[in-house]
Amino acid sequence: MKNLSARFCLPIVVAVVLAATACSDSVTPDDSQLRVAQTVIGNNTIVVTTSAELIAALVPENAGRRILVQAGTYDINQLLTVPDGVTLEGEGRMLSDGDGLPSGFGSDPHTTLRMIATVPGDMLTLGNGVNIRRLEIVDHVGRSGNVVAVYSRSPGDKVDASIHESEIENANAGFYGLYVQTRNLNLGNAPPPHDGAEIKVRMKKSFVTSPVGGRGLFAFNFASSAKVDVALDGNVMDGITANGGVSLPDATHDSEVRIESHNNLYRNEVIDPCAAAVIGWNLTGGSGAPVPVAVSETSRNTLRMHSDHDRVEGFTTAVLGGGGRRYFGLPLAGPSTDNTLEMELVGATLSTPSCATQVVRDFDLKGAFSASNTLVPGNGNVLHAVIRDVTGSGPRVNLYADAGGSTAPLPSAVQGIGNRLEIVGSPVAFSHTNTNIDPAPSAEFFTNSH
Repeated sequence: MKNLSARFCLPIVVAVVLAATACSDSVTPDDSQLRVAQTVIGNNTIVVTTSAELIAALVPENAGRRILVQAGTYDINQLLTVPDGVTLEGEGRMLSDGDGLPSGFGSDPHTTLRMIATVPGDMLTLGNGVNIRRLEIVDHVGRSGNVVAVYSRSPGDKVDASIHESEIENANAGFYGLYVQTRNLNLGNAPPPHDGAEIKVRMKKSFVTSPVGGRGLFAFNFASSAKVDVALDGNVMDGITANGGVSLPDATHDSEVRIESHNNLYRNEVIDPCAAAVIGWNLTGGSGAPVPVAVSETSRNTLRMHSDHDRVEGFTTAVLGGGGRRYFGLPLAGPSTDNTLEMELVGATLSTPSCATQVVRDFDLKGAFSASNTLVPGNGNVLHAVIRDVTGSGPRVNLYADAGGSTAPLPSAVQGIGNRLEIVGSPVAFSHTNTNIDPAPSAEFFTNSH
């Protein structure tokens, strides 16, 4: 199941969604915890020195305050929510590697929040205006849940959160270090999805480790006319799974996910990178759900991926992208229509392994994806790509198509209408500005043929 989730965001991801929907609210501290004394110093700051004090401090009454968690290890046995406006700050110094990227706190004194229970759900959920800084956040092996999560809370909600110089240990396969989502809480039942909600998350100089096959970032809309905006600057993490809008099962339309990625390292930590097929960036403009539930048409959703001088290393597919995807036909699922992936990839380095047992690709790019060679994906889905100053891995099994399945372009009879892979520029300009991308896209996919 881990391999399937890494490749296609298949049922385990929906299980994650269901678990997060059911369990992501924090457990309310009992009376004894609430009575723990809180030391308040100047500048509206609470100083925390024990786990009980930390739990007691994370209550709505402390919204807007700075909570300083002194160096040490804080064992946590429940899910936590950081109230609106809180700065949750630890002590310690984030170390850097030879490239200036973060490498964790090492053995120097620092603040560690450590989950010690198997309670399912998200370990740390961030409210609006929350800023977390200089924290090591360690999940519990064998637990079902993501580590840090940012959710919408109602239709039209706005949530803005940031993470700086923190270390996140994602200890469980199939889950995420950072999980961002506008929600459909009850999957077709009342109350309705959080239509019109907006989430902004910034993560800078942070180190996200996934030693057993977990993932780095999940960014999805499950609500219409919603927006998710994630800015990543100078981080180290596993891969990205992002989708502009997913119908599950309510039709999601006119939603957008935007990811700004600058100088990040995305790396597969598995010792043998050829042991399983794993995707670095799994990017989709819009789709129905990848599980057999009744889903109507998914339309006019957009994923914008803007990357500047990133590195994607150790995955059997570095970048998989498509404007729209369709997993099932009628009566289960309608088509994906007029969805868009806008991908700008500048100055990137893609390093995929040489494998005898796996198909390896630097790029798998399609205007539209279909789960089978007999299923029309929909119409009008587009992948619009700018690819410049990118270094690839040399000869690989790169795949490019206006409409395709998992291994080849779709037969003409089921390609749909207006699905398009569109690469800005010409084949000549592409060959001059990019190196070791082999094979390169053919001339039919460029906006200029000469």
